[in-house]
Amino acid sequence: MSALIALALAAAQVFSAPLDLPKMARVEMVVSKTREDVRGGKTTRVTSETRYDKTIETRPQGYRVTLKPTSVKLPSTPETAKVEAAMGDLMNRPVVYVADEGLKPSTVEDWPGFVAEMRKSMLALAGDDKDVAKAMTSVVAMFEGLSPEQAAGILLKEEGLISLPINVELEAGKPFTYEEMIASPMGGSPIKSNGALAVQKVETGRGVAVLRWTQTLDPDSMRASLALTMQKLMAGMGPEADRPEVKAMLAKMTFDRTSACDYEIDLKSGLPVKTDCEVKITLTDPATGETGARNEYWAITQTLKN
Repeated sequence: MSALIALALAAAQVFSAPLDLPKMARVEMVVSKTREDVRGGKTTRVTSETRYDKTIETRPQGYRVTLKPTSVKLPSTPETAKVEAAMGDLMNRPVVYVADEGLKPSTVEDWPGFVAEMRKSMLALAGDDKDVAKAMTSVVAMFEGLSPEQAAGILLKEEGLISLPINVELEAGKPFTYEEMIASPMGGSPIKSNGALAVQKVETGRGVAVLRWTQTLDPDSMRASLALTMQKLMAGMGPEADRPEVKAMLAKMTFDRTSACDYEIDLKSGLPVKTDCEVKITLTDPATGETGARNEYWAITQTLKN
């Protein structure tokens, strides 16, 4: 998407901060994430923080990035110690990926090796519980079915978010708007989304530009995708799906998602040094008719060390 914006706005020269990094750049990255689940009027909130040493190696085309966790703080729960013991090797495993000229991840290196480590950790977490082990195996199987390219979009979500404003050229007061097809989280057909990226202000004294990105789902495309999801659900239910009450129940299902990020871009290096993002999802449970929500918030900082 960054390349798309740069191409479409080649004539707009008001704001431009091309990525300019050392051939082997070292970056300290801190990712704080908060997830809120709203169900039945009650909100549960969990927060985690991960620190990384990131090495960005310039290549003739794009970059090779090594993301090495240096510390991980999981949400504090009665199961935290157990999770840390079982998942420690996986949580501390470096991830190496290839990125385009805008640092958007394109493929994960040694993806089969990562999945093998995931399987080992998941089964260790399950312990002697056969039902849990079966569920964990199903989760791992889903990841095994991903290509290294698909894995880049799922495993490296934060990296994708912070790459959005890199290498763009924007004219003040004129947001760049675009349409993009994105995968449906409900398993239906791809959904058309409407995105916008705009310069909020340029603070030369601080040496940063402030940009804002937003994305919403096209209502018609969302409904079409949701209809396909419901068709798949009904197909799996057999004759039960023909009952009028079942059809009425599934018709109550709704889904929506909005996303937004605020960026501070270093004018010298072109690197996003501060990123605050939020993704808000609402979903109506067809069984109860109740609408729940999941809100995710990220606070990400990057510090160039050389």
